[in-house]
Amino acid sequence: MQFSDTTNEQGLYQDALYLTGANTATFTIKDFTRLANQAQNRVVSLIQENDRRWKWADSNNGTRDIGVTNIVSGQDNYTMEVYHLKIREIRVLNKNGEWKTLTSKDRRLMTDTEKNASGEPKSYDVDGNSLMLYPTPDYSVASGLEIHYQGTPDDFKATDTTKEPGFCPLFHRLVSLYPSQDWLLANSTAQNPMTHKINNVENLINKMEYSLVEHYRSRDEDEAPKFYLKRTYRNNGLNL
Repeated sequence: MQFSDTTNEQGLYQDALYLTGANTATFTIKDFTRLANQAQNRVVSLIQENDRRWKWADSNNGTRDIGVTNIVSGQDNYTMEVYHLKIREIRVLNKNGEWKTLTSKDRRLMTDTEKNASGEPKSYDVDGNSLMLYPTPDYSVASGLEIHYQGTPDDFKATDTTKEPGFCPLFHRLVSLYPSQDWLLANSTAQNPMTHKINNVENLINKMEYSLVEHYRSRDEDEAPKFYLKRTYRNNGLNL
């Protein structure tokens, strides 16, 4: 679903107005945009919890999420300038100009000999925004360090129209459901609790979240079967 469709009333914003019974004055496009971006973050968090092998990337991003910097001789600490959700892969150019994939290794499990060694990097450790290479490079090469990462979703702007959420279209409606829930809760009063609408939206969210989890867990048919705890929404999640 596209962000806003004032011609055919088929956009996410128009869906939120329909679900809440609000209008463009009581539920402005600016308020919806803020809540829609929070909704995208919430969806991506669910995807990441359940995306086992085929890793999600925002389809609005036309390029792969890769950061590149220079390898500097004697420097073991490299600052990652981009905000990432997950590190997918770290690669370095070796002295022969060949790309090599590094393995992740916790610095706390290393010996002093490993920490103080120099040579061609074979492993890395991430501490905050710092990427530590081991051994410390004893050579320099331009654009020799490559970080493949999973980035954040591409935010909406209030002026967007045809832009869509960057995940499976089957679950785009979550980006109108979450803001609708937020608006209804914020505007509920003792005189007008809007309980019926709130319950309807929450039920739709629960069903769609369940479907999203099942989709992202099962979309790799070539992967060996695994067992996971199954979510249920009956009896507040309790099997009674």
